[in-house]
Amino acid sequence: MIFRRFPQSLKEQNWTTILVEFVLLVCGVFLGIQAANWNEQRAEDAKAQAYLARIRVNLEADVTSIQRRKAFWGQVINYGKAATHYAETGELVDGSAWKTVLAFYQASQLWQWVTSDSTYQEMRSGGELGLIHDQGLRDTLSQYYLENGSGTAYLFMLQPEYRRIVRGLTPSVVADHIWAKCWQQPNPGEQYLFDCEAPITEAQAQAVLDGYMKDPNLLRELRFWVANQTVALGVIENYTPLLQNMLAREKAAAAR
Repeated sequence: MIFRRFPQSLKEQNWTTILVEFVLLVCGVFLGIQAANWNEQRAEDAKAQAYLARIRVNLEADVTSIQRRKAFWGQVINYGKAATHYAETGELVDGSAWKTVLAFYQASQLWQWVTSDSTYQEMRSGGELGLIHDQGLRDTLSQYYLENGSGTAYLFMLQPEYRRIVRGLTPSVVADHIWAKCWQQPNPGEQYLFDCEAPITEAQAQAVLDGYMKDPNLLRELRFWVANQTVALGVIENYTPLLQNMLAREKAAAAR
């Protein structure tokens, strides 16, 4: 309506009407732009909140997976140290050849770890990391995910040669028994190791140990694997306070 009246007012040189209509026109345009900006900001804020919620899920998943890896890797390290002690001294684990065989086999257990970074990578590839307004949170997320992608990932993803050697030297009856009675995976996100009763006699278990000791590379590779897992355990433990800090920052950012 104003757009139709404005040219007519100019022709009639009705300056008061022209001024009023001009002010109304400018205000209308300004309010329209503000409404569009407000709607755009609301949509952006909603997207940011959705991303933050997904990042929280990813970080909480990492907290849980790290706790489980710490327990599992700690067991693997302890079994590996017991097996190494036998290889270096000839002293059986608790005086039992079977427990010593079990230590050698359980020391070869593997549970790799990677971060849950799907949301971060989606935001990064889409150029939307700026939706996280907390600069400190953005920097910490970048440090956490990029370090695990290129810095320390090899520690958590190593496939040890020791695993191939010891499993190749272990009789099937022993390996099958260990998988059935000494290891459990209730779901893909959980693994547990157990001591268990022997499926073979002590004499047979000693024969297995003798076979292990004949391999010239087994002890060297066992030492390397235990050392790698020890370092990996130390590194992954350092991520817990970092994750807790990011979760606290995410909570604060989501509350704004």
